[in-house]
Amino acid sequence: MNGISCSNDTCIPIATTELQYTDIDSKTLSYDGYTPVSSSVLITGINYPLSSYALITVQMWFTHTYNGDCEIRLYYSTNDYLVISNRRGSSYDNIFDGTLFTDSASKSPASYTFSKNGVVTPLKPEQAFSTIRGKNPNALWKVWFSDNADGDDGEIDKVIITIQGKLIQLKLLQKVQYLGITELNK
Repeated sequence: MNGISCSNDTCIPIATTELQYTDIDSKTLSYDGYTPVSSSVLITGINYPLSSYALITVQMWFTHTYNGDCEIRLYYSTNDYLVISNRRGSSYDNIFDGTLFTDSASKSPASYTFSKNGVVTPLKPEQAFSTIRGKNPNALWKVWFSDNADGDDGEIDKVIITIQGKLIQLKLLQKVQYLGITELNK
């Protein structure tokens, strides 16, 4: 499919029907009181409001030895976010290591009965990505991870954010690293 593919610090427009951002920078997630980590990208030049037909997916390779400790959110502006998973998965390991989150999946982490270690895919987010339709998509987007209990650690190896639909006038996207300090790579 035609689109935009982003990797590292550069995003190159190819067409106007899909935007895809991939972050392959590994991040360690540990409980230390409250220090979340995230994969972030600044999106600019997309039609506002976001089309009512737009499809948004998030895929992640996130390993953790006790997934019930973790909260995962998708921020689509500075203060607006949707909950992807809020402390789901109980004591099971690595259930989001390759998971595709899409509104079209039949179960969310809240309704899925976790019964063993290993990846579960696809899942729908706990709050629908379609909520972003009709809003301004030109903002800092980030997939945010928080470990809310001591004793187990995790690793975020890869995150892919995809937006499909009529996205004309795409210009430039710049990757932003977020580990407590905002840094814009120009």
